Amino acid sequence: MSGGTHPNDRSSRAVRLLPLLATGGAFAALLFSGLAHPLFWSDEADTAMFARRIIEFGFPKVHDGRNVVYQFGSNIALGVDERSDAYIGTTWGQFYFAVPGVRWAEGVADPWAKTARVRLPFALAGALGLALFAAAVWPAWPRGQQTFFSALFFACACVSISLVLHLREARYYALVVLLVGALVFLQLRFTVFRTLGVRGYTAAVSALLFLLFNTFFAAFFSLLAVLALERGRHGPRALLPLLPALVAVAPLLVYFETFSISAAISRELSFGPRGLLENLAIVGVHLLRREFLLPALGCRAALLACDALARRSGAAPGFDEARAASGFLWLLAAGYALIGCANPLPMERYFVVLSPVLTLAFLLDACSLVAAVSQRAAPARRPGAAHATVAAVIALALVARFPAAGEVAGHLASLRTPVRGPIDFVVGWVRERDPEPERLVIATNYEEQALMYYLGSRVIIGLALNNLAEDRRLEPDLAIPRRHWRTSLPEVVAFLRRGRWERFALPVVDLHYNNIPALSRSRFLPDPHRFRTAVPEREDEALVIYQRSSSPTRDTAR
Repeated sequence: MSGGTHPNDRSSRAVRLLPLLATGGAFAALLFSGLAHPLFWSDEADTAMFARRIIEFGFPKVHDGRNVVYQFGSNIALGVDERSDAYIGTTWGQFYFAVPGVRWAEGVADPWAKTARVRLPFALAGALGLALFAAAVWPAWPRGQQTFFSALFFACACVSISLVLHLREARYYALVVLLVGALVFLQLRFTVFRTLGVRGYTAAVSALLFLLFNTFFAAFFSLLAVLALERGRHGPRALLPLLPALVAVAPLLVYFETFSISAAISRELSFGPRGLLENLAIVGVHLLRREFLLPALGCRAALLACDALARRSGAAPGFDEARAASGFLWLLAAGYALIGCANPLPMERYFVVLSPVLTLAFLLDACSLVAAVSQRAAPARRPGAAHATVAAVIALALVARFPAAGEVAGHLASLRTPVRGPIDFVVGWVRERDPEPERLVIATNYEEQALMYYLGSRVIIGLALNNLAEDRRLEPDLAIPRRHWRTSLPEVVAFLRRGRWERFALPVVDLHYNNIPALSRSRFLPDPHRFRTAVPEREDEALVIYQRSSSPTRDTAR
């Protein structure tokens, strides 16, 4: 048969694709199923509300005449541009990215349908980011085995439930994975696989770093430092491709007051060298328990030991594209973790992007380790040595990631039986009782943005206590005290001493958050993700809504 592709070749390629389709499909099911539940927690609602302000005003405005969207603290001058009333506590990339989803969500009335529509673009961005990570190292795999190793990558992603949960959020986490995945793809094509020229690299890296700054500036500084360190090894001229990004970002550093705000937060939290070490310990424990850091370290150590033995015997250690790609990923993981821990708050969400980085480093080093052990063995023993090494790597991965079985089971259970948090119950309760919730005045001390978004109500007090003078003059129709947020709690309780109220206990525990994606508990995050609705076992655990007994004082400031 001459010309074209032989049917057997097409069949063979289709068979090789099956594992990738299976693991990729499994990950997609874990990522995209049940996006409607639960409703937004505080940070997600913040994203949705600022996207709505962009639709209305063109930028993330803090005040709109009724509600204040601001979580940065009681000193509202710290995170607000006084001339425009724009929020500058963070850069705006995630807010603008959310605009199409928020606009799309306006077409449905159901709060849960709205939630799914806003989250979907973020989940798609996260999925694309993982695809870019997989594609970034595609040429490094042994010929003919690219689809197999890519399938392993997505299989590992399936048991990283922390990654799955964060990529489902309407927040910057998925966008960081997307942009860093693109940067890794770009960097390896330029420095390892040599398929990209200097001009293309300079243009692309500048654009990606600029977008990364506008998405999550802490990630920008981490990637800039890692790229500068890698490029700097080749001399000062090799750093020139990074300069356009610095020039482009410089005015934004001034506008967003990046350094002064960061310094103010560090002073407020008394952050110093000891705090950096504590943060590194917190992040390290999380990566050991929830990600592939342990098997990655094991394979890396074994590979370095093989290299050392090769040098002692007079043989040169192997060095190929897989090792070069892994070396950059380890540099990225170490640099990102070190610089990221300079943030006073070592939140799990800041380090989600290290999940695919460590997974790829683990798989690349495991592949190199099998090859190195086989090469050192006698020809007759090479198959046995390779099989034994593969078995050891698999055993290490299974032992290290065995705790993930409970997380996977928990996530699957939450997809079958959707989790409902305090905001789910409040929104459902108010919508059932009032056909015009947008005319209500609600006093609450946390997750106020969620009530603004889902109910359209005027919501006062809030976490930051930044509008107290005006809020105290109002008489709310509903009061929803959230007991865990004690700084702002007394302001809500004060309303309950004025007038008569009817008390309603909802069948849900008054949790810290509606539901947060983080799995690792710490002193900064006392109430991690829940895979089941928290039903109160005692009366004092329940979330309580207080409704004013007299005629409701409807908000007319529309």
